[in-house]
Amino acid sequence: MKFNCNCSKPYFFDKKYSYWEKREITTDENDILNKILLDTKLKNKDILHVGIGNSLVAKKIDSSNNIFGITISHKEIEYANSLKINNYKTIFCDKYSINLLKILNQRNFDLIIDTNLKSYTCCQEAFQYMMYNFFYILKPGGKIITSINGMKWYKSLKPKLTFSLKRLFYYKMKEVSGNPNNILKRSELEQLCNKHGIKILIDEKLCYLIK
Repeated sequence: MKFNCNCSKPYFFDKKYSYWEKREITTDENDILNKILLDTKLKNKDILHVGIGNSLVAKKIDSSNNIFGITISHKEIEYANSLKINNYKTIFCDKYSINLLKILNQRNFDLIIDTNLKSYTCCQEAFQYMMYNFFYILKPGGKIITSINGMKWYKSLKPKLTFSLKRLFYYKMKEVSGNPNNILKRSELEQLCNKHGIKILIDEKLCYLIK
């Protein structure tokens, strides 16, 4: 993976790191899932799920859709593949990487789901580059959906070798305190969207960025 910044980053590419594949869906992502399940027009669409977790989104969404999921956890990908869900493809990719467009093979999407747009970013440069790529691969009329609550917190991930009686020694991604600058303020998001001609809609729990 290559990036457009020189920030020091944890290395998750060489081992099968566990993260969210066996954990319950977060309340933030559950808010998104509940909303999109009510959308009767969400059929035969191309969907990008950023951070696939336990793949519940792919399990629940109408099977007529083509779903692409990206993650930096090999264990999440293994679990997703074991589900054998039709029209669901998972790809190892860091959303901040300059390789994103190439890895997605220049696909365009009707819907991008990302619960935490900025929470884990390394720097402002990487965040803005990621958002530019998201806007670029979004189809006209397409939308990005994210969590209002997910805009309010910040974390970082670091590799850890851990032990349990059930799994013995294994590698996992550990969440630690991140950069407070990764709180995504509405004013910042509005400025970014205005620059790229993106419309913003906000309700009680969710934020929609519409091309």
